[in-house]
Amino acid sequence: MKKTIFALILLTLFTGCSLNNQATNNTNSGQDARFAVYLVDSKQMVFSDEDIELYDAATHTFTFTKDGAEKMKSYQSSLQIDTGLYQKSFIAKLGDEEIYSGKFWTGLSSLSESGIVMTDVAMVGPTYNTLTVASSYPSEEISPENKTTIDDARMIEHFRTINKLK
Repeated sequence: MKKTIFALILLTLFTGCSLNNQATNNTNSGQDARFAVYLVDSKQMVFSDEDIELYDAATHTFTFTKDGAEKMKSYQSSLQIDTGLYQKSFIAKLGDEEIYSGKFWTGLSSLSESGIVMTDVAMVGPTYNTLTVASSYPSEEISPENKTTIDDARMIEHFRTINKLK
């Protein structure tokens, strides 16, 4: 009888610990898998997949939710390109993994950039709610090797999994 009770207690403890670990792992892996873009200098999150309505993998374009577009607009004090996010370095991550890094850019600029850019950052707001990732600016021919970096299968799978892939 004592052996049976002892075995039941052990089984209950083992099952409880196992379920607790499984719940913790599921919660952590869901949190770790979030796509987000951070400023390099301050490590501040600029936007995440919670701010995104759709991601178009063919054009590498993020379409923001209404709240996401408002959030992006809040970074800009005006349409002047010398304020806000313009030319600031960012890093795009999926969980803890870096997918790519580059700079926020705008079509209002006459400067070129050979690295990856997110453009048109100066225009994002309630009436213009998209941001496109490009391999360089103004022409993708400047850095065609960056196109491979942008075409990361992990991102496509992530946005497909969260039902935000166009």
